[in-house]
Amino acid sequence: MHLAAALDLGSSAAVTFVGAGGKKTAMGQLTGEGTDEGYDVGYTTTTAMPPPPHLPLTLTGPEEWNTDLEAHNPPIALARKEVADPARVDWKVRGFEASVVDQLSEAGLFDWLLVKADGARRREFKAPGDGEPVVPSTATHVVPVASVAAVGETVTTDVVHRPERVADITDIDIGDTITAAAVGTVLTHPDGGLRNAPADASVIPLVNKADTEPQRRVATDVLAHALSQTERCSRGVITSFESDVCEVVSAADIREEGRDD
Repeated sequence: MHLAAALDLGSSAAVTFVGAGGKKTAMGQLTGEGTDEGYDVGYTTTTAMPPPPHLPLTLTGPEEWNTDLEAHNPPIALARKEVADPARVDWKVRGFEASVVDQLSEAGLFDWLLVKADGARRREFKAPGDGEPVVPSTATHVVPVASVAAVGETVTTDVVHRPERVADITDIDIGDTITAAAVGTVLTHPDGGLRNAPADASVIPLVNKADTEPQRRVATDVLAHALSQTERCSRGVITSFESDVCEVVSAADIREEGRDD
């Protein structure tokens, strides 16, 4: 299954990614799928990001969008300016405020607009800090992301971005082992993956790096917990971009299994 089908994007979408462990990879996957389908795809951020390596980058703003974008055929990455002295990577660019991304979405310049809405410092798992994530109000889809590779690891800064926030909203403490239930809790917690999601956006948690069958079983456990704690999500998605895996886990099926138990 294609990721776009798993997320039920249709021909027009503004998709915001939050969390850790696969945001940029998922955005790259959707960029390719949309382009193959003939859609104009834009790739941007409301925070900072390393420029996607396989896309042309335009540093621009609302006054220059039409002129700048006429010079490039989508797919294209857009940002406001280069970040001075970025940490951990060769260079980064600064994106746009959420209100500006709303303008970009409403301008109709892209069929699919993909937005990275927070950072995770290359960790496998995170919970948002104060002021995060920066989600545009025009987002049609919000995708909270976590890596299944976090399960079984320890709540430390080596694996988790903002471990203190994970401890605040789960039943595990810093130094404890990360459980599937803890990851699921964060993915669909009001102060986790659901934070700042527009009320009418479709929220679809995604568990990435499920490269093996045992990891896919753990990812299913993560989503079973995530989907069981909210009525907001109709499905979740398990992915391995290394193994070309994309599977949908239905909330209705999870609830039915819970009643059977």
